[in-house]
Amino acid sequence: MKKLSKVMLALAAVCTFAVVGCNKSEGASSGSKSAKEYQGVKAQKDPATKKIYDFGGLEVTIYDWWTNPDAPPASKQQEDEKAFRQWMMDTYNFKVVQKDLAGWNDHPTEVANYCITGGDDARVFIIDGRSAFSGLKANLWADLSKVPNIDWSDKKWNRPVLDVMKKGDSFYTYAVGKPEPRHCLFWNKRILEENGYDPDVIYDMQKDGNWTWESFEEMCLKLTKDTDNDGIVDQYAMASFNTEFTWAALHSNGGSIVEMDDNGKYYLNLESDKSMEALNWVNKMFVNYQLPQGEGAAWDYFKTAFTNGEVAFYVNQEYDAQPNGLLANMKDDWGMACFPLGPNGDGKLFTLNGDNMFAIPNCYDQDKVNKIMKIMDLWTTSTPGYEAEDSWKDGYYAGFRDSRAVDETMQYMMDNSVSWKAWLIPGLNYQPVSWDVCGGRDPQETVEARKNELQAALDEMNQ
Repeated sequence: MKKLSKVMLALAAVCTFAVVGCNKSEGASSGSKSAKEYQGVKAQKDPATKKIYDFGGLEVTIYDWWTNPDAPPASKQQEDEKAFRQWMMDTYNFKVVQKDLAGWNDHPTEVANYCITGGDDARVFIIDGRSAFSGLKANLWADLSKVPNIDWSDKKWNRPVLDVMKKGDSFYTYAVGKPEPRHCLFWNKRILEENGYDPDVIYDMQKDGNWTWESFEEMCLKLTKDTDNDGIVDQYAMASFNTEFTWAALHSNGGSIVEMDDNGKYYLNLESDKSMEALNWVNKMFVNYQLPQGEGAAWDYFKTAFTNGEVAFYVNQEYDAQPNGLLANMKDDWGMACFPLGPNGDGKLFTLNGDNMFAIPNCYDQDKVNKIMKIMDLWTTSTPGYEAEDSWKDGYYAGFRDSRAVDETMQYMMDNSVSWKAWLIPGLNYQPVSWDVCGGRDPQETVEARKNELQAALDEMNQ
């Protein structure tokens, strides 16, 4: 969870969230545009004045927990977006910058403190499940439904984000673009080839509908072995993030951590047949095929193991494939696939989505909220030339090693994502379930030991 959407190429030009006034590059690459080239774009007018919007130089700061303001655009699409956004800032007389507020650990506290005390500046906070519902209960977020002159039916808005934070007709967060894909599986092409596989075989199985728990386990069995015949396994098939592997497995089999009943109340779903089947399979996979954590090794040893070419498989989130992600400098070539299909799922290749959300503090008066949100509406306008339905792919090609990861895997994930409900519920400490199951503890025993604590968090949420 620490790096959710850390790079956030964000599925389309409108969702890059890069800082246009802040990014410092050595100059646009050949063919990229400058702000003056957008002078022919029709500027939007304020319905109240019938004149082009003028925000009086208002500076809006978007605060997250990851932004590097010195990072240059990673693609021509981002370079063109930067130029278009400069045109918008010049045309409408505003400025937008994006900054790291306080890092991952302190971000929720700093956000809450500001929303309670207020300030003279204009802020938008990117928040996640640690802040979303707790902030809503504390009345920290402005009601965006009150903002005029916003077409909330526009396809650019991320509908699941608009809908998840609602009270009646009011809603309090927004995001742009399609739901962001999360969980997936990476593989080392060299290792597959050295063990008798076509390096792209997983793409083929995925395309043919044969990428399943069974086929994945068969490969893991072959790739986990005693190479020097001393009776000790010295080659393991995978080094995966236990939490991400577990939640992906649950949903691939039609299970989940929590569900919502017809009355809008959350309930624990870990004891369902499909969920328990998945937890038992996860337990078997980690006991038999996961590279053990060596003595003194860091908690994220599995990342280094994969990037160093020690194992064939690695399950985490797709942000690792982004241009500045974990895999950017990996020596071996790699591919990316959806998590394999469980036997009792719906048969669709999928991913989980758990998008970060944008919120405006409720400490501002309505006029200021209106101005900030309208600036964000303009800011997230598609860059001319990138309005096509599949334009989101352009940003991904810059980071991925092959086009099939984008054209096939990412497309599957875009088309079939499952809402990661548990991520949004404050106080729902579900990670220990995966730690115990992946650590070898009996899944039924694990769920039995944790369910009362988990249900208590759900009961609090349901009040």
